[in-house]
Amino acid sequence: MKKAKMITTREYMMKFIYQIDINKEDLEDINSKLDDFLNNNFEYIKNRYEELKLQFSDEANVELSETKLDEIIDINYANEVAQNIKEHKDHIDELINKYAKNWTINRMAKVDLAILRLAVCEILYVSNVPTKVSINEAIEISKLYCDDKSPKFINGILGSIASESSQK
Repeated sequence: MKKAKMITTREYMMKFIYQIDINKEDLEDINSKLDDFLNNNFEYIKNRYEELKLQFSDEANVELSETKLDEIIDINYANEVAQNIKEHKDHIDELINKYAKNWTINRMAKVDLAILRLAVCEILYVSNVPTKVSINEAIEISKLYCDDKSPKFINGILGSIASESSQK
């Protein structure tokens, strides 16, 4: 089920971006850090995928046969996001700062910031993800992981960034 796989991948990429930020990790060897992160969290990732697969299924009996990481995570997407975060983090942060009225990235909740970084990365650098999907998925993740003011805050910043990027 593609939808469950993409939601699981996005959620764990947000958690990966959050972990890198919290631990103040160097981005130099980001792909091996991503591999370690995904492998170390495999059971959690699998459980989340199964939960989502059941949630989105129309069938009463859903086969939960996926047992390998690449069956439950979009590895190509994850690597593309990781590489773009490494290469463009400063530009992504600059845009977030530009549109976060009365906020700086240093003052933002770290989960909000991780969601914003992921979504801005998708909007600007991941061509096979439509901008509206990036924004909507960021809002959905923020409803799950953040306080009740975050979805509106995130939507405002991402809407401004999307408008700017579409004018170029």
